[in-house]
Amino acid sequence: MSAAQRATMTPAQSRALAVALAVLAVVAVVALVAVPVALAHLHYNRAIADNADRLARYRRIAAQAPEYRKALDAMRARDGRRFFLKNTAANLAGAELQEIVKGAIETNGGRITTSQNPPPRDDGGMKQIVANVQFFATTPVLAKILYAVETSEPYLVIDNLSVRPLNAFRGFKPAAGQEPELNVQFDVVGWALPEPGTAPPPGAGADKAGAAKVGAEKAGAT
Repeated sequence: MSAAQRATMTPAQSRALAVALAVLAVVAVVALVAVPVALAHLHYNRAIADNADRLARYRRIAAQAPEYRKALDAMRARDGRRFFLKNTAANLAGAELQEIVKGAIETNGGRITTSQNPPPRDDGGMKQIVANVQFFATTPVLAKILYAVETSEPYLVIDNLSVRPLNAFRGFKPAAGQEPELNVQFDVVGWALPEPGTAPPPGAGADKAGAAKVGAEKAGAT
């Protein structure tokens, strides 16, 4: 509005203009103060809502703590370490495995001819211990030996099984009531936990979980 226009305004118009300008100034001041306050309130309200939601989730998780403790106690009671060889050193674990296999074979009537331990293999964070055994046994005795090895603790696996008859020529017939002997060779595989203070390599967690699952399946089967 120009000076000439203001000069021609009536007193009432001047007062109305002054009031309007005062209202605009008040609104501007209020806006300068209220808008940041409103934005701050909005920010903190969202933060409070997020924290309240997180706290509610934590309370639900905390309420499940007794069930988790019971599950952990149940897992401890199952003693998953019993599925591994007791010794952690490779040479001692190999000797332990040899004794287990020797006992299973000789107790059930087999006759060992050779027995050796190939070098251990890394299996994630654990060591895979192998015993290679060759022995003589009849078919019923072999069935008992295989059953004894595969149902034993620690957890053992039979691999590379080879069975050959001692008298393979055509027309051979054993004496009545006598089972023919077989020449049997197989690998027995067991697992040893890492030695104390040994850091597991990357990815060992998945291998341990797999071994734990195998052990849990065997525990459920027995």
